[in-house]
Amino acid sequence: MPDATAPDLVSALRAELRAAQPDLGAGGPAAARALHSLHAAAAAAGDEGLRAALRAAQAAAATAAPDALRDELRRLGLLTDAPTSPEPPATVRVDVRKLDALLALAGELTSARLQLNERLGRARSGERGAWRAVRAAQQTLATLTDDLAREVLAARLEPARPFLQSFERAARDAARQAGKRARLHVDAADAELDRHAMDRLRSPLLHLIRNAVDHGIDPPGARAARGADDTGTVTLSAFSAAGQVTVTVRDDGPGVNYAEVARAAGRPHDPGDPAAEAELTELLFTPGFSSRQEVTDLSGRGVGLDVVRTQARALGGDVTLRSGPQGTTVTVQFPLTLATTRVAVVRVAGQLLGVPVRWVDRAGRARVQLHEGRPAVRIGERVVPAASLAAALNLGPARDGAYLLVRQGEASLALLVDALIGEEELVIKPLAFPLAGAPHLEGAAQLPDGQIVPVLNVRALRPAATSRVPDAPLRAPRVLLTEDTAVTRQLLRGILTGAGFDVTAVENGALAWEAAQRAAPDLLLTDVEMPQLGGLDLTRQVRAHPQLQHLPVVLLTSLGHPEDRERGAEAGADAYLVKGDFDEAALVATLRRLL
Repeated sequence: MPDATAPDLVSALRAELRAAQPDLGAGGPAAARALHSLHAAAAAAGDEGLRAALRAAQAAAATAAPDALRDELRRLGLLTDAPTSPEPPATVRVDVRKLDALLALAGELTSARLQLNERLGRARSGERGAWRAVRAAQQTLATLTDDLAREVLAARLEPARPFLQSFERAARDAARQAGKRARLHVDAADAELDRHAMDRLRSPLLHLIRNAVDHGIDPPGARAARGADDTGTVTLSAFSAAGQVTVTVRDDGPGVNYAEVARAAGRPHDPGDPAAEAELTELLFTPGFSSRQEVTDLSGRGVGLDVVRTQARALGGDVTLRSGPQGTTVTVQFPLTLATTRVAVVRVAGQLLGVPVRWVDRAGRARVQLHEGRPAVRIGERVVPAASLAAALNLGPARDGAYLLVRQGEASLALLVDALIGEEELVIKPLAFPLAGAPHLEGAAQLPDGQIVPVLNVRALRPAATSRVPDAPLRAPRVLLTEDTAVTRQLLRGILTGAGFDVTAVENGALAWEAAQRAAPDLLLTDVEMPQLGGLDLTRQVRAHPQLQHLPVVLLTSLGHPEDRERGAEAGADAYLVKGDFDEAALVATLRRLL
């Protein structure tokens, strides 16, 4: 190779590339081979300066060259990709006051740990009353741990308003495509959302806003005819309470045209039947369903609310729709943070399952009876339809010893389970194939003892009626009253009978134990200090009995010291009432709460 300076070499390289330009579309072999020949010549000449200049020219040319040329250079070994820098970590802005709170809690946790260790040492040495101090220290530690978890979760939250305002352009674009006039109004107050939840909520909200503009807002002429502003309003709002986030998308259009929905579904339409309209509303969430006959950029594809429901349930939530003459409101609910969830653990057909407590209003012992030809459970003064969770999941026969009162849209349902195990704060993890698409499964979680439990999305369940059909009509709850003082026994019997309870009264714990084994009551109300068998021992026997272990037990006694209450809780009582603070309404309310 003739002598050449670095500029000459670069000029030659550029000339070769220009000459090979027509061949770049076919992969650039001519240009790449020109580079290869220059590189080989420089190596043969042993000129390190030329080789360095050539490497620099190669890098510059490869950066500017088309993808086809870069691919050819890689094939010839003349170009290697630079290592890609890792993506920047996801971050959130944290208020310094939240960090201060975390630091303060860390200090309190350290103190509580040291205090617990000191009290454990006293307990091991046999000091009297030390184990009670240990339990108090454990409770303090548990409280601080819960506080720390709440503060950590709060640090993940960001203001919702900027996120919601980012959909204003989507609303304008949808209105322009639909030939309508619409504006987006954001109402978020001081609501905060988990950053991860925002990312997963973006697509559902985009669907809802486009649907609100296209299906909800009517054209300017139609709005003028009904006396409305020719520019429609879509209101996007968010608020959080009790660990739940509620996001609503509301339009001010004329509401869902249920007659058109019924026509598209091939069903008759009865405007005066709320149940029929509820079924038509459910049709709107069916994949592939559309009431539009023509396909546009926004409508007619049958994609929309079904996607919203799927993604809302992936967040551990659900979506509902309500419509009327003043517009349509779609509500999405999901947990405030996706980090941990409070879960009720139940046993169903011998298996452990979890149900997020955000969908559960209450739980108790089940007495399933027939009401208007259907299984039902009396809960206080309400009669609620009942269904077996084992039957809904095809798990086989179940004992139906307890219930969970869950919300399904506007209605309530008593889900029957074998037993209530307890509540746990758990991390719910998504499921892998083939269970990932199951709508009734929110994920799975690991219990403290290591067991893995599936976590249900009960709002996605459509349980059939329980196969356990009782013969007797719905009856008054049976209360077994145990009180050794005749006057008090008569007084309590009169109060409970007047409140609608079926009362059996006995004078001591031994008689109560015999009566409970003969015919299990719905609730045991007992004194503590009685002859033959006291209330605490009676409660312990009930808790140890396989058929009576879930029986609600209320202690009504004159013993009101904290130590007495603690002994009642350790025995397994569900409630502890003191006669000196007796209140008739409070007694009746407590019994109804536990039934």
